[in-house]
Amino acid sequence: MNNQSDNFYHDLPGLPSFADVAHQDRYRPLPSDWWVAISDVKGSTAAIQDGKYRQVNAIGVASIVALLNKVRPLEIPYVFGGDGATACLPPSALEQAKEAMRAARALSRAEFGLELRAGLVPVSQVERAGFRVLVAKYQPHPWFGQAMFLGGGLSQAEKLVKEPAPDNPWLIDEKEGAQENCFEGFECRWNEIPSPHGETIALLVQVTEPDEAARDRLHDEILAKIGEIYGDEAEYHPLREEGLRLAKSMRGVAAEAMIRTAFGNMPQRIWWMLKTRVLVSLGDYMMKRGVRTDRTDWGGYKARLIANSDYRKLDEVLRMVIAGAPEQRGRLREALEGWRREGRIVYGIHAAPTALITCVVSDYVNDHVHFLDAANGGYALAAKEMKGQMAEG
Repeated sequence: MNNQSDNFYHDLPGLPSFADVAHQDRYRPLPSDWWVAISDVKGSTAAIQDGKYRQVNAIGVASIVALLNKVRPLEIPYVFGGDGATACLPPSALEQAKEAMRAARALSRAEFGLELRAGLVPVSQVERAGFRVLVAKYQPHPWFGQAMFLGGGLSQAEKLVKEPAPDNPWLIDEKEGAQENCFEGFECRWNEIPSPHGETIALLVQVTEPDEAARDRLHDEILAKIGEIYGDEAEYHPLREEGLRLAKSMRGVAAEAMIRTAFGNMPQRIWWMLKTRVLVSLGDYMMKRGVRTDRTDWGGYKARLIANSDYRKLDEVLRMVIAGAPEQRGRLREALEGWRREGRIVYGIHAAPTALITCVVSDYVNDHVHFLDAANGGYALAAKEMKGQMAEG
């Protein structure tokens, strides 16, 4: 085992300001012996149109959970994309990653009737094509970090995994015994969160400037324009404590039950749903009463959840979930259109009345991450608009 390589991401210095992630000189190249793991739900747009956006979202997060559980205690960089996920890992974790991705594929097909595409591409292969995987760690709090990516390497890896060739060497092969439940820590216990300002948007912006310095400046301009239109982080953050309400119905905890009891039987699933409803009611009581237990200070949990929410990131594409008003969205689109007409960006926006939250919880003190998306399709439908712009040239 190459400890120096294995600890690459763990040892990265944290960037305290989100503005820092817009600058390529803050990034470090991923070791050439690492691998890029790609997962995405095939036909996600059609599934969303059939009303399965929560299921699509849950599968994307479940693929992250499986990977994290399998490679633990290694710290690896990953990013949630709405209908899938991307992660990077050292060669020492390759076999565990394959097991995790096979389990996620089996889960998606067996429990949701959806096909999850999954593949692994060596960073060296990406580099031979002229791209790099550059990584930074955004760390606004000591206990919470998010991976950021630049360099074009993730897009190249995704392109290779999505090649339609029947003998695509980068796809994870099917294998007997893949029905392993490695989804401990997956939670989906919150109702959709109403926007505090009228709507929540999923925003994607990909800068196409060929020059590195020009890309950095344009990222700065885009973030400044978002701040000018929507205000500071406290104003456009999609979550408020008063808007966070636990799901107390059987339907509200169904996705979690399907994933946490994957490959089990119906009595196990019913028991999980009943147990979870009891835990939800107990959690609601303790949060309202500010109860402290040996597990956590429940009165402060919502505030920590908001602080640990994954609502903005840069993975070669700027991804943000923003609360605002339709008039603000119009102003943002006008600004983005100006840059698009100049050939400097492509972008996508999807608006919804609520945000969707899916969680990975190792403990209720600090080790929990909360993935956000706009409801009714979010990032996936914003990506559809962006891909349309790319096709137009």
